[in-house]
Amino acid sequence: MPWAHRVASQLYAPFSARASLPSYREPNAVPQMASTLSPAVPIFVTARFRSGSTLLWQCFHRLAEFTAYYEPFNDRRWFDPKRRGEQVDASHRGVADYASNYDNLEALGASFEDHWGVRHLSLGAGARNPKMQRFIEGLVEAAGERPVLQFNRIDFRLPYLKAAFPQAAFVHLGRNPRDTWRSTLRGVPNEGSWTLNSFAPFCKFYLMNWYQDLSLAYPRLWRNPYKTHPYELHYLLHRLSELFAYRDCDFFLHYEAMEKDLIGEMRTLLSFLGETSIDLSPLDGLLAPRHQRYDHSESAQQYSEIEARVEAELQDWLKD
Repeated sequence: MPWAHRVASQLYAPFSARASLPSYREPNAVPQMASTLSPAVPIFVTARFRSGSTLLWQCFHRLAEFTAYYEPFNDRRWFDPKRRGEQVDASHRGVADYASNYDNLEALGASFEDHWGVRHLSLGAGARNPKMQRFIEGLVEAAGERPVLQFNRIDFRLPYLKAAFPQAAFVHLGRNPRDTWRSTLRGVPNEGSWTLNSFAPFCKFYLMNWYQDLSLAYPRLWRNPYKTHPYELHYLLHRLSELFAYRDCDFFLHYEAMEKDLIGEMRTLLSFLGETSIDLSPLDGLLAPRHQRYDHSESAQQYSEIEARVEAELQDWLKD
């Protein structure tokens, strides 16, 4: 029952291993980046679903100087040939296999938990998760070249991972939240009358799972399921994810900038990561131009009203 969930969140939150919330910043208020990092440290990428993270993974995967792992916490268990299957998302242009670099790593299954994608999504700096740490350490140690781990499930776990892997470089990739929203709908147009109760048949990227778990850790996330449009949750999680990244990440990329100049954006990122002499010609032709962009005009007013309401709430919630 929704109301029982709300009561449970009030009781559970004080005892959870949740991460402390960041301070409020305006949307797209990207912090100033630190100095260039050492080329020896592993790279952790954090991004929301449908933000272009598969493209960024492909960039690193094509460059011989890196061993790039695709979504390590995905429940398809890329390290397990019996479980991972061969299905590829048709929207991931140019991808034939997600399991590259996971071969001969079946032993990592002893440290892997299938629920990592939907449970205990928030972990603070003082949290303990020995299996998760061993699993990530196994990937880093197995990498033949500089390891890159591309995640879609660590944005609310950044404080834990930064404490567990203080030597790692953390890169955040963002994208326009209206575009990521439409992308998660898989071609279904946004319906202005949706509520959380009616959205389940159209929820393809774990929005309701994330809401159920994170609202236990942060009771103020709770929403009336009979009145709340799901874009409100989508935008709220987008903004909280962005705020965690602004506090805890070292470098910030935007998908829209990559669309305009993929090579230039990658050159800037690699320079920051201490890689100044890499041949980027393997990336030529990787990003084909989109012939049709999302048209948000029919829902623009609803989106704007929701975004303004969420921003006002976040300012009150996260004020210093």
